[in-house]
Amino acid sequence: MVLPSFIARHKIVWSIAVIVLLLAGTGIAMLAAPAKPQYVTAPVVKGDLQQTVEAVGTVTSEHDLELKFPSVSGIVQSVAVTEGDTVVAGQVLANLRSGNVGAGVAVQAANLQSAQADLQKMEAGSRPEDIAIAEAQVANKRASLQVAISSLESAKQNLTEAQDQLRTLQQESDITLGGQVDTARSTVSTQLITADTALSTIDDMLSKTVVQDALVKDHPGADAQVRTVRDAAQAVVNTLRSQATTVQKYQEALQLMQKTQSALLQTGDVLSQLFSLIDGLPETAYFTSALREEYKGTISAQRSLVQAAAGTVTTAYGNLQSASATYDTRIATAQSAITTNEGVKQKAEADILTYQTALQTEEANLALKRAGSRPEDIDSARARVRQAAAGLAQAQASYSDTILRAPVAGTITHVYVKPGEAVPATTAAITLLGDSPFRLEMFVSEVDVPKLVRSQSGSIELDAFPGVNYKIRVSEIDTSPQLVDGVSKYRVKLDFVHEHDEFKIGMTGDATVITGERKDTVYVPGRAVLTKGDSKVVRVLQDEKVVETTVTVGMEGQSGDVEILSGLQGGETVVVLEK
Repeated sequence: MVLPSFIARHKIVWSIAVIVLLLAGTGIAMLAAPAKPQYVTAPVVKGDLQQTVEAVGTVTSEHDLELKFPSVSGIVQSVAVTEGDTVVAGQVLANLRSGNVGAGVAVQAANLQSAQADLQKMEAGSRPEDIAIAEAQVANKRASLQVAISSLESAKQNLTEAQDQLRTLQQESDITLGGQVDTARSTVSTQLITADTALSTIDDMLSKTVVQDALVKDHPGADAQVRTVRDAAQAVVNTLRSQATTVQKYQEALQLMQKTQSALLQTGDVLSQLFSLIDGLPETAYFTSALREEYKGTISAQRSLVQAAAGTVTTAYGNLQSASATYDTRIATAQSAITTNEGVKQKAEADILTYQTALQTEEANLALKRAGSRPEDIDSARARVRQAAAGLAQAQASYSDTILRAPVAGTITHVYVKPGEAVPATTAAITLLGDSPFRLEMFVSEVDVPKLVRSQSGSIELDAFPGVNYKIRVSEIDTSPQLVDGVSKYRVKLDFVHEHDEFKIGMTGDATVITGERKDTVYVPGRAVLTKGDSKVVRVLQDEKVVETTVTVGMEGQSGDVEILSGLQGGETVVVLEK
């Protein structure tokens, strides 16, 4: 009970201690809490937004003109002025050779005359003579179609006869040569037995113990190649033996005997390889010289039998070939006749399609001539006349480009070209000092030049006339840059809307060109728009909370404001900067 008595005796001290502890705890809590962010904000404005390009403008004069041939290059035909000549506006100063261009004008003029004649003919309608000619053409196409139909029927009949003749010849050959085909099958089967025997001999020879012993001692593995070609020959013989049972026609028999000849020759080659292998083996205790000669004799005997078998097949092949030669010629002739008649048939079918189309065309043409011209056709003809007139105008314009004329009255100061010289389109031909109003020239960055187009308006305040804004209009924009103080910039020429005699060449001032305007649109400061990935966002302050909103941006204004096409309505508060 010490603590309660202590508190009772020291109430004031105790109260002060409690207050200090509470204040200390509150301070610690405040220091530990995170600092509240501070924002620089701006309202979302709905109103008019203007985009401009600003640059220093310099007053220039068009008194000194560099005259070039308009957009064409070529060889100078003639020069009509010299230095010091006084000329009037529109006067011809020089011209280029215009052979092709002049011919183009003549061609377009002829096209116009032709289109006009067609229109007049269509408006006048078809003459009886035209209808008669159309009727004759229809009759001609109809007759040609009938001829093609007759040719098709004849070709079909001839083709059928040729096919029948071929079948008859094939049947006749099968009957007449049937015995020789049987003989050929028998011959092949018999001689293949000879090949079988020879190949078995090879296998037996290689399997003998004495041969293997000699091979192991002096030529290990030398028999592998012989076995490989032996197996290949055996496979061919087995295949031919199977084919021999299915041969029915003499052509098949001839092919079979040819293959059999090749198989026998292949077997003979294997025997020759075996002979060379045996002959090259060294003598051993078991493989004696006498045994080698015995084996060589066996191989030679088999080779002779195979060669004889090949001769027998060759003789049988010659006999069957001689017997079938007549049929080969007659069958080839019949097949050629089939091919010819098939070609005639196909041509007749193609001709029928062609004449049917032509007949339909001529009948439609006759119907058109009998019906007369429709209003739509006359309108189409008039359109062709207008098209031809446009082509003539274009050709005349191209021809005019070969003529260099004085744009204003003045004095020729320099002539750079001579007759016969080649002149590029970008090269000045003549310079002229003429009477023309003052102009303005300024150089803009490559960032701003895409915003400029011809006829955009603006104003300039010249240093010589402070407080006065003169109206200007964009007239020319260079397509290539120039280095100005080491920076790549584009020259822009502007015309004054009104003439001013008070200007002097070289005067400068701040020029402003209006490149875009938006009425009653929503916009925010440019710093409020952030890029996140492929999207643009702004941070909207709502109830002291920041909410990111995706927006679609449009034009950028002259003071850095950015147009918001979607995402904001106007009246919101956006965060420009977070402290």
